[in-house]
Amino acid sequence: MKNLLLPALVLVGLGGCVPSEKVPGSGGELIQVQQGNVGAFRELRLGVANIVETADVDKAGAKKKGLMAALTLFLDGTPPLEKDFKVRAGQTVTMGKYSVYVEEIRGTTKGLVTFRIEDISGPAAR
Repeated sequence: MKNLLLPALVLVGLGGCVPSEKVPGSGGELIQVQQGNVGAFRELRLGVANIVETADVDKAGAKKKGLMAALTLFLDGTPPLEKDFKVRAGQTVTMGKYSVYVEEIRGTTKGLVTFRIEDISGPAAR
């Protein structure tokens, strides 16, 4: 019995490990999009394709591991706009009148990305 308990605890512990990076933001509408899905905010669509672990070198030359998500933004209009981004937690991208802040990237397979979206065109557009 003792011999079975330790491997079971190790499996339970390892199974619960989901890579996650979060840089809390404030303001804006909070939207979560699972990998392989599309979320919507007014005329803006947010598609999350791949979430992967990457190893990069920062400005100081140190190696850093982290999560990166492939994001496609699509803005309805005439003509419609579409742009692809590779984003990390804490990064902000803009599309038209919208600012999209990446608050959290969680997991790799079947992962989830949390965004904060703001209309930056000013109070007259709301």
